[in-house]
Amino acid sequence: MIKVLFVDDEPELLQGLENRLHKLKDRWQMRFAGSGDAAIRLLRQDPADVVVSDMRMPGMDGGQLLDWVRERHPETVRILLSGHTGTDGAIQLMPVAHQLLSKPCDLDLLERAVECGAGLQGRRSRPEVAQVLGLLQSLPSLPRLYWDLVRELDRPSASSASVSKIIEQDMAMTARVLQMANSAFFASPRSVRSVRDAITSLGLQAIRAAVLQLHLFRAMGDIAVPRGFSLEKLQTRSLHCAWLTNQMLADPEERKTAYSAAVLHDVGYLVLAVGLPEASARIRNRARSTGEALHRLETEELGCDHAEIGARMLALWGLPVPLVEAVAYHNDPLRSGATRFGAIAAVHVASVLSYDKSDPQSLPQQLDVEFLQRINCEAIVNQWIAGEPISRI
Repeated sequence: MIKVLFVDDEPELLQGLENRLHKLKDRWQMRFAGSGDAAIRLLRQDPADVVVSDMRMPGMDGGQLLDWVRERHPETVRILLSGHTGTDGAIQLMPVAHQLLSKPCDLDLLERAVECGAGLQGRRSRPEVAQVLGLLQSLPSLPRLYWDLVRELDRPSASSASVSKIIEQDMAMTARVLQMANSAFFASPRSVRSVRDAITSLGLQAIRAAVLQLHLFRAMGDIAVPRGFSLEKLQTRSLHCAWLTNQMLADPEERKTAYSAAVLHDVGYLVLAVGLPEASARIRNRARSTGEALHRLETEELGCDHAEIGARMLALWGLPVPLVEAVAYHNDPLRSGATRFGAIAAVHVASVLSYDKSDPQSLPQQLDVEFLQRINCEAIVNQWIAGEPISRI
């Protein structure tokens, strides 16, 4: 049973919502509050799995309420509804809300957001993993790339192509731009899977607001991370992985999905490094000294690996399912059920091929031979590993 709290200052709207969602009473335990203060009193009595709040309310508004929820109940999924917030306001609210939906909201869309969010946060893992994902407001970007982006956005000749070229080098910026473009608030007519398509859809003004005015992105500063952790090296490897996927796939849309997923495939490692630095360092040192697979040691200690953590964050942010799946299964593609060489297979193979022996932060990953046999691609992948040129499938 999913515990959902709806918050709105209009009694008629809450009553209508209760009537329309009555069909879900066997799956959802629903409560309704007419103000932010009333919601807090209910949450203090019994925390919710999901809070769905209107933005504009007298007294405590929805953004302030969800910020309170984020600090005190970080494991709770936060969904904000707004019908009057402009683009700048929507961007400003993204750090406190997992998803921002336009109001009036399509009930099928709301149902999917609640079910997906609650399902992800309810997955088996240590409580601190859900807390890290809940507290996370932003991921750090490389200062060099951050300031390159600031300078490019200040140029009169800035374009979608020039800006996307910078953003897609950075996993934090890539994740946030794709989150914005796939938000129902921005009324995207289709799922957006590439940074360039996202910028074209949003417009440079929205990106400029996110970076220069509202600080949705931030440069990496004094953040506690494991000793020896290098964001530069992590992202260099991810970019190499993305470049490799581009050589493997013939279908243009599949290439877009795989490229973005490859840039983001280790974003869960970054989440762990920022949110649980001691555990992250301990697990990686153990993997390095014993030779055991990193993702298996992460699962043993945390209940899930960095691939699932990254996928859970991206799914909570509303990114397209095919992209999220390619991130989720890059260590263990057999579990995906995929039956052909698509984005999931490409990211898995590329992550194996992009291993850099000279980088102490990089750890070897095993090919899933059973999976490659199932999709009839073992022979060609072995040829690539042997050094033959990669050809598109």
